[in-house]
Amino acid sequence: MKKLIVTLSLILACFSLFAADMDPKILFPDHHLCLEAVGKVVMKADKAEFSFSTTGYGSTLRAAVTSAKDKTSELTASLVTIGIDPQSFSTNSFTSGKNRNSYLLTDKKDYRATIYTSISLRDLSKLDEAVLILTDKKADNLSEINYSLDDPSAAKQQAREIALNRIVEQRDTFIRMLGVTITDVQLIDEAPYETLPWGSQTKYYTPKGSYPSPYNVMVRGGRADEVEFTVDDQSSGGFYSPEVTVETMMRVIYRIGMDSR
Repeated sequence: MKKLIVTLSLILACFSLFAADMDPKILFPDHHLCLEAVGKVVMKADKAEFSFSTTGYGSTLRAAVTSAKDKTSELTASLVTIGIDPQSFSTNSFTSGKNRNSYLLTDKKDYRATIYTSISLRDLSKLDEAVLILTDKKADNLSEINYSLDDPSAAKQQAREIALNRIVEQRDTFIRMLGVTITDVQLIDEAPYETLPWGSQTKYYTPKGSYPSPYNVMVRGGRADEVEFTVDDQSSGGFYSPEVTVETMMRVIYRIGMDSR
């Protein structure tokens, strides 16, 4: 009976070792090659976002709100006449209440209401005229213009490809110079990286300079490893699209062995 128990224990131990060998795991640092690279794509912004506000006054709160709504409708209607899609407008915020600046013994401006309207403009050739219309129609305030990409997915994918191509170049250099062989890829990761078994912290990648979410708007540096895509700027006025830089950082971990030679 004792021999049978020992035999079964040995069989179970062998199965455990076999199962452990079948479980793919990232090897320790001395058995792998970890490479990182940055991919960057520079494009002209094709989307502009800004906002304006209108204020209405009245003897009642309802009258003040109605006045603000009428002014907003007048402004958006004028913008629609130049070809701006009505779906580009959205109410950003709204405030109302007693007008602290109203004069005593008056029933005309006791209440005040302000509507803040945002505009997402996807045709930048209309930006100049839109700003001039809002100015002519005496919008109360105009915000700064925020530029971005309407669809960043293609630029993001291109940035990934640039980074991975640079990693392949690095890999081939190591193979040629150090006499090692690559057996397989163990990990492909994009920043922010997952923590590796031998790492202590998660690594986050932040490009140099200011980085407003989700893209970094910066002047193109003209480096050889950058790829530039341009969008025709049909605007004839004083508002021009800045260049938007989309960056990503990729990491690839290869399993390595010594060259049989």
